[in-house]
Amino acid sequence: MIQITIIQIDNFGPYTEEMGHNREHKIQLLLSELFIFLQKKFNDYGSLVFSASKDNLVAVTNGISIEIHKEISNKVKKKFPITISMGIGIGKTPLEAQIEASNVLKSYGSAQSSRKSIIAHNGHNLPINGNVKVAHIDINFYTKIATDVNPFYSNYISLNKSYTTLMEYFQEIEALCFFNGGDNFICICPNDMIRSDLENILNAYEKKHKPWKLKAGIGQGKNLLNAISEANAYLSKIREGKNQNKILGI
Repeated sequence: MIQITIIQIDNFGPYTEEMGHNREHKIQLLLSELFIFLQKKFNDYGSLVFSASKDNLVAVTNGISIEIHKEISNKVKKKFPITISMGIGIGKTPLEAQIEASNVLKSYGSAQSSRKSIIAHNGHNLPINGNVKVAHIDINFYTKIATDVNPFYSNYISLNKSYTTLMEYFQEIEALCFFNGGDNFICICPNDMIRSDLENILNAYEKKHKPWKLKAGIGQGKNLLNAISEANAYLSKIREGKNQNKILGI
């Protein structure tokens, strides 16, 4: 089983309207500072926060109790002019857990409502302490074939197309995929994912996005940071081998 937490800023749209027309820089500063704060707090417990749409974030929270979620929420309330609500879901796959987390949070009201600082869950015995499996994927020789060759904005468009493709392909195996900067993607995978599942995704991507090719390190651990650390070690071995293997760790 895996535990996923959806983090949502309460009533954010109406709040930003109160900031006046000259507000966009203030919004970006607030979102950036909140992301850094939440990242640090969840990192302390072996988690990683992904900024899905900035006012909605996702964390893999195996091993993190309801009480810790409440502590983090209360610290946000004291430090920031906004509050956050969280939905905690569990499932056999990351997608299943994310769907439950979203649904249980929605059951407490709209994102633009009087809902405030809710920690929503379905009464499961939390936290879940099972292993997390993660794929760390990057594009082969991206600096040489893209960064140092094309204008930035062309690369930016290509990366976003790659991101969309990987999100869709990984969702088919009930995994969640997030862009992690540079040419890197972190994908939270079902524990029963096998090598052929990943090979099929990478091959389909490479067929669609010629001439770009991918490599992936796979890791498992009691929390997401441990799993990513193992995945990174495998990815480094692929790089040292000049990409003769495109997948290691599974």
